[in-house]
Amino acid sequence: MNIPNIEGSWKILQPIQADMELVQSDNTVTGTYHNSDVQGTIEGTLTTEGAVLTGTFADQKSKGNFNVAIAKVTSTGGVAAVGSTMFYGNWKYFDSRGWDGVFEGVKIGEPSSAGNVA
Repeated sequence: MNIPNIEGSWKILQPIQADMELVQSDNTVTGTYHNSDVQGTIEGTLTTEGAVLTGTFADQKSKGNFNVAIAKVTSTGGVAAVGSTMFYGNWKYFDSRGWDGVFEGVKIGEPSSAGNVA
């Protein structure tokens, strides 16, 4: 399996709503996210095994880890159009033992998602 290209603009849907820009070099991913309340950074490693991105996030309110799967939407009824690229997984604060919540987002600027995510 090839390493998926996830570079570009994303909309974080959970746990906050925010804009995110990712830059990818091979399997290393870095980026920034922001909304009216936070500005943060994200760093991670993308595997080819199931297209999983694992890494860390940090902003002025929190710091922690995340683990998400990257996939194309294959059915209707969700937050994004069929063919859109999404990520879905979990996040946690550094001092948490278990996951604290869902981490979900959709890539913007793809033809199939342009009308579904503002």
